[in-house]
Amino acid sequence: MPELPLISVLVITYNGAAYIQRQIDTILQQTYTHIEVVIADDASTDNTVALLHNLYGNLPHVRIIANEQNVGYIKNFENALAYCRGTYICFSDQDDIWLLHKIATLYAHIGDKMLVYSDSLMVNEHEESIGKKLSDVSNMYTGSDTRGFILWNVVWGHTMMVHRSLLDYSLPIPAYTPHDIWLAFRACTLGGIVYVDEVLTHYRRHTGNVTVTPIVKAKNEKSRPYSQRYQEYLEKLNWIELGVAYDTQLRAFYTRLLYLFKQKEKGWFVWPLFFFLVAHRKALFRFRNKKWISQILELRKQSRGERKH
Repeated sequence: MPELPLISVLVITYNGAAYIQRQIDTILQQTYTHIEVVIADDASTDNTVALLHNLYGNLPHVRIIANEQNVGYIKNFENALAYCRGTYICFSDQDDIWLLHKIATLYAHIGDKMLVYSDSLMVNEHEESIGKKLSDVSNMYTGSDTRGFILWNVVWGHTMMVHRSLLDYSLPIPAYTPHDIWLAFRACTLGGIVYVDEVLTHYRRHTGNVTVTPIVKAKNEKSRPYSQRYQEYLEKLNWIELGVAYDTQLRAFYTRLLYLFKQKEKGWFVWPLFFFLVAHRKALFRFRNKKWISQILELRKQSRGERKH
């Protein structure tokens, strides 16, 4: 019987002392045992690093990396990937609870794809269910169509396992781009993603959750901040440009969308954009639970003209 491949679990931490032990323990107790755990701390100001060294510092399959200076979530994530030696890599938050068969289940379903992901149950700080799963707010998807990512996300970092070869096509992560959505997008362009319809994580929601909010700044722009609406426009524009560059199967779609989307900068409603979006409505809302009328209203909003301030 061939030896099972090494699977790395990358845990990004920052001031996570309150919940990190529970998270790491559920990783170390996995039924799939051929794993390594790489923990990358981004200069926590609490006792996260000391706690990690005290609890896990002597375990040979646990590596603790502590940044002397805070470099930000995405940079810390990218740097830490260099320490992952596994054929496959899972990504962990610092405050969730993994079901003990999570890694084994993801490995069993990834097949020849570069990314597999699963469902999560949302819980509060006391690990009590709040009665909602990620699949309640998104239409989970197996396939290779990237257009749904324009309006919504369906793959969260803590739910996924990737083949390490995906990193060759995904790094460095483009500026202003959430790392998990980017990995899922690239996996779609390279053969597709696979969804496992099973809760494998208890996703803890609390006021201390680390979030990453990309803000796009134009080159040589004055210091006056953009309106929130214009920032959202720039983020969407950035994503469409990535589609043009990387999705060869849908390049004609993204190229046309980019041209029409830029017309919004003239400041008035772009009717050709609206009709184009309506024509691709089913693909654009593939990940979202929205009724038909709500979809039309959303597409009307996306077709409005934009002003910087």
